[in-house]
Amino acid sequence: MRHQVIPSINVYFIEDNKVLLSRRKNTGWMDGYLCAPGGHVEPGETPKIAAIREVKEELGLTLIPDDLKFLCVAARINPSAEYVAYEFIVKVKGLKPKNAEKNKCSELVWAELDNLPSDLIPDFREVIEQSIIGDKKYLELGYD
Repeated sequence: MRHQVIPSINVYFIEDNKVLLSRRKNTGWMDGYLCAPGGHVEPGETPKIAAIREVKEELGLTLIPDDLKFLCVAARINPSAEYVAYEFIVKVKGLKPKNAEKNKCSELVWAELDNLPSDLIPDFREVIEQSIIGDKKYLELGYD
């Protein structure tokens, strides 16, 4: 059997030293905890196209590829799967995200970058601390 790695994306919206996070609900993984919006890259999609689709589905926003700035790549492993996560940042002012997937997200939260919530999923905290606050372009998360 071949080694399976799942491609995924996450999008970090940054405005006024705050990052937009969503609280997971009914997903079967880390429900009740905060993370960045995102999801899987579907067959035939590029990571940017997947990010645009996920942002539309989750936040009701229509982005164009130039709105997404590359942040980093994160190799991630958790008990259920291995991922290569393409992480993007959006700094477009005046966007009005809404919770467009209330069945999978109980709330949207704007969190201070220098005071991240304690219930932020550790992998997402690492991306914020090492790549948004820091400048790392490659991360390995969950590998010991």
